[in-house]
Amino acid sequence: MPQKQETYNNLIDLCINMEEDDELSGNASAMFTYLLTSYFFKKESEQSKNFSNFISEAGYPPSLEGKTSLFDIDIQELESFVNGSTINDSFAGKIMLSPQFLKAFYSHHPPSFSKLPEDIKFELIDRVKEKNSTIVAAFEKMMKDRDSDKNRQVITLVALILKNVHRKTGRPFNRLEKNADTIIRDLFKNTDSLFLAGETQVSDLKDETKIKELIKKFFIIKQFKDIQEISAAYKAELERYIKRGIKASA
Repeated sequence: MPQKQETYNNLIDLCINMEEDDELSGNASAMFTYLLTSYFFKKESEQSKNFSNFISEAGYPPSLEGKTSLFDIDIQELESFVNGSTINDSFAGKIMLSPQFLKAFYSHHPPSFSKLPEDIKFELIDRVKEKNSTIVAAFEKMMKDRDSDKNRQVITLVALILKNVHRKTGRPFNRLEKNADTIIRDLFKNTDSLFLAGETQVSDLKDETKIKELIKKFFIIKQFKDIQEISAAYKAELERYIKRGIKASA
């Protein structure tokens, strides 16, 4: 059965969190290595301690040497490093075609790619290609997200948070009495300005009364606990974008 393709939509948030970690802050190469066991190969690392130890030595793009942030990564250099010149010397290829990987996850076969049955070889090659592709795509999306964070207006931010809350909680939207933009502009100040996570902007967006009013207008509310649940989700999303706004405006 083909494996479900993995997605890494929140890489930007993890990278920001790593920069707040005393053990990783200021060391882009260490951050990249951390991503291998905690993100790109997380499931595999959790399943096998030996593989986790092996992958922690898998390396990182040479261009990250001496860099302090993964936001300094050069996407073209990353793509060249990850894809290599052949499947075997691609980044995921060196990991997933290795004896260490085969011992951990294909234990019923000899730990040698050349000795594997043909169907297993084809399966592995497809997995390697997919992993290489998703690593590059994750960093590409992170950089696009960063550009969006630099150019996002307050009104767009509020609308985005509402959309994310709806998606994450499953709470149905209400039938709006006014245009969505009008409702947001009526509640918050300077909504057409860029969101830079300044003190005034953050204070306005965190106003409890405004948040509850916003939720009652945009979501179907049947019980008080509905407001509490949606409000908690809204605040969590807001905090996430505040961190991103601070990083984008630094």
